Amino acid sequence: MSTTKSKLKSRKKTISLGKGRSAKTATIIQSLKTDFGLKPNTLVQLSGYSTRSIVNWSKGTTVTEPAQIKFNELKRLCDALAKLTQDKKEVLSWLKEPNDGFEGSTPLQVIARGESDRIWHMIYMLQSGQPG
Repeated sequence: MSTTKSKLKSRKKTISLGKGRSAKTATIIQSLKTDFGLKPNTLVQLSGYSTRSIVNWSKGTTVTEPAQIKFNELKRLCDALAKLTQDKKEVLSWLKEPNDGFEGSTPLQVIARGESDRIWHMIYMLQSGQPG
């Protein structure tokens, strides 16, 4: 009987952790939309997840850990870019603009290819004042 109780307690913890993760991801997705002006199709391109999944997660349905990590990373990246541009709404324009530092690709394309480390490197170089 006691093992059944402990299994139920562990299961409740897992469920409540999942709900917290989902709520946090929903808040992040909402912030990416409202604060940075990212449209659903842009979120699809940046995250690699389907529109349907993103809509469901933004409503608070259970989110996978890889998706949560991806959206946390996107939010951190957008926050860092907003700090550089000093305007959250300018981030979207910058993401869509072809950039010579990325061989003419847009930062959106760079992120979609899984190369966001190149953008982090550019951010570091700009913040440190080192020539790139």
